[in-house]
Amino acid sequence: MKINRRFYWVAASMLVLSVLLSASSLNGGGGGGGGTADQHTITVTGSGRVTLKPDVAMINIGVHTENADVEAALAENNIKAQALRATLEEQGILSADIQTTSFSIYQNPVYGSAGESQGFKYMVDNTVYITLRDLSKMGQVLTAVVNSGANNIYGINFDVSDRSAALSQARLAAMADARSQAEELAQALGSSVGQVITITCNTNTYPASYSYPYGYGGGGGAEGAPSVPVSSGQMTVSVDVYNTYALEK
Repeated sequence: MKINRRFYWVAASMLVLSVLLSASSLNGGGGGGGGTADQHTITVTGSGRVTLKPDVAMINIGVHTENADVEAALAENNIKAQALRATLEEQGILSADIQTTSFSIYQNPVYGSAGESQGFKYMVDNTVYITLRDLSKMGQVLTAVVNSGANNIYGINFDVSDRSAALSQARLAAMADARSQAEELAQALGSSVGQVITITCNTNTYPASYSYPYGYGGGGGAEGAPSVPVSSGQMTVSVDVYNTYALEK
């Protein structure tokens, strides 16, 4: 069969031309509208902070007993735990806001003054987690539960029951802060800020906390004492945005 060399030369030339045109199109064609490869951008971090006054508190309250006889230790603990729960209800704490978080029985070795072993004691711990929704009663409640037999109180954490409005306010403040920074930097470069290309948002809440390290006191030691002074302080809702903007000439 006779090969038509002219046909193959024309076909090869057309293939090379097609590849060149495709490459020119991807690169913007030299004088076309331009793609995003040459686009100038600026990235800034904006912050928004909103301060809130807590309206709810979470407290871990426990009863600890110990005895060489495990049944005696358990019986004493049960009596005090029941008294604690009754006191909480008397103080207006709803059953839904009282939750048992831990219950344990364990042995601890007992040693004499010379270091000799004297057997074991049984330890019983019963801890409840309460939510207090009336902070004006905080000192009164703490005093009452100690008087009822609670001898472990593990710190107090304050919070806000609804922070949605504060979060919205903080997000808007963070966006405004980011835009302001971007415009200031762009002006220094002789440019202007265009549309937002990317947004990354991080939210943090810093709750107020109060340490009330009352422990292993046996209960009843605060009888007749004034209410425990506790201040809820403030908490902060924080939002940070990381925005990238297009720069325009």
